[in-house]
Amino acid sequence: MKLLFIHPSVELYGADKILLYILEILHKDNEITVLLPKDGILVQYIKNISSKIDIVLREDMPIVHSKIGIKKLITLPLWIRKFSTVFEKSSFDFVYCNTLATVPLLFTNWSKIKICHVHEIIENSILNFGFSLLLKFGASKVICVSEHVKQHLLFSKKYTVVHNGIPDLTQGKIFENEKKNSYKVRFVLPGRYMPKKGQWFLVEALKKLSEDELNKCEFLLYGSPPPNRLELGEELKTLVNSSNLTSYVHLFPFTNDINEIYENADVILIPSIMADPFPTTVLEAMMFSKPLISTNHGGSSEIIEDNFGKLISPNDTDAFANAIRHFIENTSCICEFGKNARKKYDNYLTVNHFKDRFINELFGDRYEKN
Repeated sequence: MKLLFIHPSVELYGADKILLYILEILHKDNEITVLLPKDGILVQYIKNISSKIDIVLREDMPIVHSKIGIKKLITLPLWIRKFSTVFEKSSFDFVYCNTLATVPLLFTNWSKIKICHVHEIIENSILNFGFSLLLKFGASKVICVSEHVKQHLLFSKKYTVVHNGIPDLTQGKIFENEKKNSYKVRFVLPGRYMPKKGQWFLVEALKKLSEDELNKCEFLLYGSPPPNRLELGEELKTLVNSSNLTSYVHLFPFTNDINEIYENADVILIPSIMADPFPTTVLEAMMFSKPLISTNHGGSSEIIEDNFGKLISPNDTDAFANAIRHFIENTSCICEFGKNARKKYDNYLTVNHFKDRFINELFGDRYEKN
């Protein structure tokens, strides 16, 4: 089959990685074109999958995001119509839009079958209504990454849910997480430096801990600010300094080497203030046999269980501090929690589980599993 994949970014965050896994699944038996807005690290990763994947880079690609502006929105139909000539001589069996940001391109004539894979929860009611209408009239099939994503969309009764899965990158290593009483518990928070991802929430929670408790732990934050809000990096650094937490909280730049992030961690923090649709970081932590502390809204609550994680309410600094205390005071449970997390990963969240779920949803019995 001839397939067109449309994606709005070229980094290696959650939705970017899921696109790579899908291309890995489908590239051997299909002719694939990937449309991206610019060059970036994702391009090289796609090339590494197969040199036969055709990559088209277009800076004028219609993408809907929070900074698009009223003028662009008003002229969006003309923008789409003009852009539709990019593949006017091509005929695809289906067009796949990865994330809502690319949903306007469902309204091109590139294919009769148009699929949207939704990774977002839209909190703004007006935007949610707009995206929901676009999906209702533009998509042949809508796949949501979690029940929470589906429930936030309007007209979603017939939409389906496919939980993500990821490949095992541990290379057979076993992470026992055995800690001595004198050992500092290392908490790691990977993610964009922005308030809605929870770093600011973490700092406020740490103010609830005593100096004795803080001396028993350390916090490693891996990430970078959004390209259009670079000031957030300095803002977070200033907040840590002014809160007298520089001895305990350490900021590191975003890294593509997830082994560096997870191998030396004891507990993974995913304290998103926003409703995170289905965080890939949850799956990665479970793959590396790590316990979790996460907020209880969004897709995390569909996966994290009491025997390997703690769920807290967003902005509840007391609950967050108490969850951290649990692991400081009960270091012996870190190993057991980690083993339980890995067991859930093995039974449900591997890339092969995802492949079976995703292929079945796209093609049913028409696709031969390899």
